[in-house]
Amino acid sequence: MLKSRKPRIMQLTGAVFLAATLVACGNTEEPAPEPAPETSTVTENTEETSETSEESTSSETESSTETSESESESATAEPSESESEEPTETTSASSGSISEDVEDAYEIFGSIAPRELFEKFDSCDPVGNENNYNCSGPEVGQIQFSKSSNRATQTTQVLTELRSSTVLEDSGDRVVGWSTLGSTAVLTVVDNNEGLVVQQMLSTDQEDPEDRLIELGLYTP
Repeated sequence: MLKSRKPRIMQLTGAVFLAATLVACGNTEEPAPEPAPETSTVTENTEETSETSEESTSSETESSTETSESESESATAEPSESESEEPTETTSASSGSISEDVEDAYEIFGSIAPRELFEKFDSCDPVGNENNYNCSGPEVGQIQFSKSSNRATQTTQVLTELRSSTVLEDSGDRVVGWSTLGSTAVLTVVDNNEGLVVQQMLSTDQEDPEDRLIELGLYTP
């Protein structure tokens, strides 16, 4: 009996020793590497997010600044355009306006002389009665306007019958020309329908009578 148990005990002992050896060998293996810490990744993500946020904030700030500057420049420019336009309107208004006394004369003699001529007058003063005016201006000098059917008829006769007269236009109703005495010419325009007469004295040594009538807008060749 003792012999049979002894080998079995030895077998058990050997098995236990083998198991212990395997366990020891298993324990001597290098431990598995621990997973990499996630702290650095989170930190990097946080830094990237912070940088992105700062860049976005900086971009928004620059955009806001540019927008503010653009609005400021626009607001500054608009009044300049408005201010530059106002003098033009004022100039246009003043160039087409005439004084009250000139306007009164124009209402009577507007059919025989163009408005552009009246715009060059500084004043039109009544002479004798309300139908006679002496109008003057630095560009055109002094011109006499009268409304009288009798005077219109007499002036037409003198202008068409005198040998010293030159007639440029004679339609019966309207007569345009001048009479000469020495070096002085009397420019004359007559409207027999309305009984209107326009006259101006001119030195023929300084200007041609026909050119002067054209310049005043009283005659068109």
